Amino acid sequence: MFSIFRDADQLQSVEDQINEMLGSARRMFDLACGALLMDQSPTDVSEELWSLDKELNKTERGIRRELLIHGTVRGAEVDQGLMLVYMSITKDIERIGDYCKNIFDLANLGVDLRSSSDADGLRQHAREVADLLTEGSDAFVNQDSNAVHELIPKIRALEDHFDAHVDTNLKSEKPGYVAAPRALLFRYLKRIASHSSNVLSSVVMPVDRLDFYKKSKAVEGQS
Repeated sequence: MFSIFRDADQLQSVEDQINEMLGSARRMFDLACGALLMDQSPTDVSEELWSLDKELNKTERGIRRELLIHGTVRGAEVDQGLMLVYMSITKDIERIGDYCKNIFDLANLGVDLRSSSDADGLRQHAREVADLLTEGSDAFVNQDSNAVHELIPKIRALEDHFDAHVDTNLKSEKPGYVAAPRALLFRYLKRIASHSSNVLSSVVMPVDRLDFYKKSKAVEGQS
Protein backbone atom coordinates (compact mmCIF):
# COMPACT_ATOMS: atom_id res chain seq x y z
CA MET A 1 0.00 0.00 0.00
CA PHE A 2 2.67 2.51 0.97
CA SER A 3 5.14 1.61 -1.78
CA ILE A 4 4.09 4.49 -4.09
CA PHE A 5 5.17 6.95 -1.39
CA ARG A 6 8.67 5.56 -0.82
CA ASP A 7 10.29 8.59 -2.42
CA ALA A 8 8.01 11.13 -0.79
CA ASP A 9 9.83 12.55 2.22
CA GLN A 10 6.66 14.28 3.36
CA LEU A 11 4.99 10.95 4.15
CA GLN A 12 7.94 8.88 5.32
CA SER A 13 7.52 10.34 8.79
CA VAL A 14 3.86 9.31 8.75
CA GLU A 15 4.80 5.69 8.11
CA ASP A 16 7.37 5.82 10.89
CA GLN A 17 4.85 7.29 13.31
CA ILE A 18 2.23 4.66 12.48
CA ASN A 19 4.78 1.93 13.19
CA GLU A 20 5.60 3.58 16.51
CA MET A 21 1.91 3.76 17.37
CA LEU A 22 1.60 0.02 16.84
CA GLY A 23 4.48 -0.57 19.25
CA SER A 24 2.95 1.76 21.84
CA ALA A 25 -0.43 0.04 21.64
CA ARG A 26 1.24 -3.34 22.13
CA ARG A 27 3.04 -2.04 25.22
CA MET A 28 -0.21 -0.61 26.61
CA PHE A 29 -1.81 -4.02 26.26
CA ASP A 30 1.00 -5.65 28.24
CA LEU A 31 0.72 -3.05 30.99
CA ALA A 32 -3.06 -3.30 31.24
CA CYS A 33 -3.12 -7.09 31.33
CA GLY A 34 -0.21 -7.09 33.76
CA ALA A 35 -2.29 -5.05 36.20
CA LEU A 36 -5.44 -7.16 35.80
CA LEU A 37 -4.10 -10.67 35.34
CA MET A 38 -0.48 -10.71 36.48
CA ASP A 39 1.41 -9.52 39.54
CA GLN A 40 1.77 -5.88 38.58
CA SER A 41 0.10 -3.22 40.69
CA PRO A 42 -2.15 -0.72 38.86
CA THR A 43 -0.22 2.02 40.63
CA ASP A 44 3.06 0.77 39.22
CA VAL A 45 1.92 0.77 35.59
CA SER A 46 -0.50 3.68 35.48
CA GLU A 47 2.03 6.42 34.76
CA GLU A 48 3.56 4.66 31.77
CA LEU A 49 0.19 3.53 30.42
CA TRP A 50 -1.34 7.01 30.54
CA SER A 51 1.80 8.53 29.06
CA LEU A 52 1.61 6.12 26.13
CA ASP A 53 -2.06 6.91 25.67
CA LYS A 54 -1.38 10.63 25.53
CA GLU A 55 1.38 10.00 23.01
CA LEU A 56 -0.96 7.92 20.83
CA ASN A 57 -3.51 10.72 20.79
CA LYS A 58 -0.86 13.34 20.09
CA THR A 59 0.63 11.29 17.26
CA GLU A 60 -2.78 10.70 15.68
CA ARG A 61 -3.43 14.45 15.62
CA GLY A 62 0.05 15.11 14.26
CA ILE A 63 -0.45 12.64 11.42
CA ARG A 64 -3.71 14.34 10.50
CA ARG A 65 -1.90 17.66 10.26
CA GLU A 66 0.90 16.18 8.13
CA LEU A 67 -1.61 14.61 5.76
CA LEU A 68 -3.51 17.86 5.47
CA ILE A 69 -0.32 19.75 4.64
CA HIS A 70 0.74 17.05 2.17
CA GLY A 71 -2.63 17.14 0.47
CA THR A 72 -2.58 20.92 0.25
CA VAL A 73 0.94 21.08 -1.19
CA ARG A 74 0.60 18.19 -3.64
CA GLY A 75 -2.97 19.00 -4.66
CA ALA A 76 -4.26 16.88 -7.54
CA GLU A 77 -1.19 14.63 -7.38
CA VAL A 78 -2.32 13.17 -4.06
CA ASP A 79 -4.04 9.80 -3.95
CA GLN A 80 -7.01 10.72 -1.80
CA GLY A 81 -7.86 7.09 -1.17
CA LEU A 82 -4.53 6.39 0.45
CA MET A 83 -4.84 9.54 2.52
CA LEU A 84 -8.12 8.15 3.88
CA VAL A 85 -6.40 4.85 4.63
CA TYR A 86 -3.78 6.58 6.75
CA MET A 87 -6.53 8.35 8.69
CA SER A 88 -8.41 5.11 9.25
CA ILE A 89 -5.33 3.20 10.41
CA THR A 90 -4.37 5.77 13.01
CA LYS A 91 -7.91 5.83 14.41
CA ASP A 92 -7.95 2.04 14.75
CA ILE A 93 -4.63 2.04 16.59
CA GLU A 94 -5.85 4.82 18.87
CA ARG A 95 -8.95 2.74 19.64
CA ILE A 96 -6.78 -0.24 20.57
CA GLY A 97 -5.16 2.03 23.12
CA ASP A 98 -8.57 3.02 24.45
CA TYR A 99 -9.57 -0.60 25.01
CA CYS A 100 -6.27 -1.23 26.76
CA LYS A 101 -7.23 1.60 29.11
CA ASN A 102 -10.59 -0.10 29.67
CA ILE A 103 -8.81 -3.29 30.73
CA PHE A 104 -6.59 -1.29 33.06
CA ASP A 105 -9.65 0.44 34.52
CA LEU A 106 -11.00 -2.92 35.68
CA ALA A 107 -7.85 -3.47 37.71
CA ASN A 108 -7.83 0.11 38.92
CA LEU A 109 -11.40 -0.32 40.17
CA GLY A 110 -10.27 -3.22 42.33
CA VAL A 111 -11.13 -6.19 40.12
CA ASP A 112 -8.64 -8.98 40.94
CA LEU A 113 -8.59 -11.95 38.58
CA ARG A 114 -5.05 -13.03 39.35
CA SER A 115 -5.90 -15.84 41.78
CA SER A 116 -9.33 -16.85 40.47
CA SER A 117 -10.06 -20.42 39.42
CA ASP A 118 -10.11 -19.41 35.76
CA ALA A 119 -7.03 -17.15 35.95
CA ASP A 120 -4.89 -19.42 33.79
CA GLY A 121 -7.52 -19.49 31.07
CA LEU A 122 -7.92 -15.72 31.16
CA ARG A 123 -4.17 -15.24 30.90
CA GLN A 124 -4.09 -17.60 27.93
CA HIS A 125 -6.72 -15.52 26.13
CA ALA A 126 -4.68 -12.40 26.82
CA ARG A 127 -1.57 -14.09 25.44
CA GLU A 128 -3.47 -14.97 22.27
CA VAL A 129 -4.32 -11.32 21.72
CA ALA A 130 -0.78 -10.25 22.61
CA ASP A 131 0.61 -12.65 20.01
CA LEU A 132 -1.91 -11.36 17.50
CA LEU A 133 -0.81 -7.77 18.10
CA THR A 134 2.84 -8.71 17.63
CA GLU A 135 2.27 -10.77 14.50
CA GLY A 136 -0.15 -8.21 13.12
CA SER A 137 2.30 -5.37 13.65
CA ASP A 138 5.03 -7.32 11.86
CA ALA A 139 2.71 -8.13 8.94
CA PHE A 140 1.64 -4.50 8.66
CA VAL A 141 5.12 -3.00 8.87
CA ASN A 142 6.40 -5.46 6.27
CA GLN A 143 3.23 -5.13 4.16
CA ASP A 144 3.12 -8.94 4.11
CA SER A 145 -0.11 -9.86 2.34
CA ASN A 146 0.39 -13.61 2.86
CA ALA A 147 0.64 -13.13 6.61
CA VAL A 148 -2.43 -10.90 6.57
CA HIS A 149 -4.49 -13.53 4.76
CA GLU A 150 -3.48 -16.02 7.47
CA LEU A 151 -4.05 -13.70 10.41
CA ILE A 152 -7.46 -12.23 9.66
CA PRO A 153 -9.29 -15.61 9.68
CA LYS A 154 -7.59 -16.34 13.02
CA ILE A 155 -8.84 -13.02 14.32
CA ARG A 156 -12.37 -13.80 13.22
CA ALA A 157 -12.23 -17.11 15.07
CA LEU A 158 -11.01 -15.31 18.18
CA GLU A 159 -13.81 -12.75 17.88
CA ASP A 160 -16.41 -15.54 17.78
CA HIS A 161 -14.75 -17.25 20.74
CA PHE A 162 -14.75 -14.06 22.80
CA ASP A 163 -18.37 -13.34 21.87
CA ALA A 164 -19.31 -16.78 23.21
CA HIS A 165 -17.59 -15.96 26.50
CA VAL A 166 -19.43 -12.64 26.72
CA ASP A 167 -22.74 -14.42 26.14
CA THR A 168 -21.93 -17.07 28.75
CA ASN A 169 -21.10 -14.49 31.39
CA LEU A 170 -24.13 -12.34 30.61
CA LYS A 171 -26.38 -15.38 31.15
CA SER A 172 -24.43 -16.65 34.15
CA GLU A 173 -26.14 -17.12 37.51
CA LYS A 174 -22.89 -16.20 39.24
CA PRO A 175 -22.80 -12.94 41.22
CA GLY A 176 -22.40 -9.78 39.16
CA TYR A 177 -18.99 -9.05 40.66
CA VAL A 178 -17.82 -12.36 39.15
CA ALA A 179 -19.59 -12.38 35.78
CA ALA A 180 -19.50 -8.67 34.86
CA PRO A 181 -15.70 -8.16 34.86
CA ARG A 182 -15.25 -11.25 32.71
CA ALA A 183 -17.92 -10.19 30.23
CA LEU A 184 -16.24 -6.79 29.96
CA LEU A 185 -12.76 -8.27 29.60
CA PHE A 186 -13.81 -10.56 26.77
CA ARG A 187 -15.59 -7.68 25.08
CA TYR A 188 -12.45 -5.55 25.27
CA LEU A 189 -10.27 -8.37 23.97
CA LYS A 190 -12.62 -8.83 21.04
CA ARG A 191 -12.58 -5.14 20.16
CA ILE A 192 -8.78 -5.00 20.30
CA ALA A 193 -8.64 -7.96 17.92
CA SER A 194 -11.21 -6.32 15.64
CA HIS A 195 -9.31 -3.05 15.37
CA SER A 196 -6.13 -4.99 14.66
CA SER A 197 -7.97 -6.74 11.83
CA ASN A 198 -9.04 -3.36 10.46
CA VAL A 199 -5.42 -2.21 10.36
CA LEU A 200 -4.36 -5.40 8.61
CA SER A 201 -7.14 -5.08 6.03
CA SER A 202 -5.41 -1.95 4.69
CA VAL A 203 -2.57 -4.14 3.40
CA VAL A 204 -4.74 -6.19 1.05
CA MET A 205 -8.12 -4.51 0.56
CA PRO A 206 -9.11 -1.65 -1.77
CA VAL A 207 -10.07 1.58 -0.02
CA ASP A 208 -13.83 1.07 -0.41
CA ARG A 209 -13.57 -2.28 1.40
CA LEU A 210 -11.28 -1.13 4.20
CA ASP A 211 -12.32 -2.90 7.45
CA PHE A 212 -14.42 -5.35 5.39
CA TYR A 213 -12.03 -8.17 4.63
CA LYS A 214 -12.90 -10.79 2.05
CA LYS A 215 -10.06 -12.65 0.43
CA SER A 216 -11.79 -12.87 -2.95
CA LYS A 217 -11.97 -9.06 -3.03
CA ALA A 218 -8.33 -8.51 -2.05
CA VAL A 219 -6.07 -6.52 -4.32
CA GLU A 220 -3.39 -8.80 -5.69
CA GLY A 221 0.14 -7.58 -5.18
CA GLN A 222 -0.99 -4.80 -2.86
CA SER A 223 1.92 -5.36 -0.45
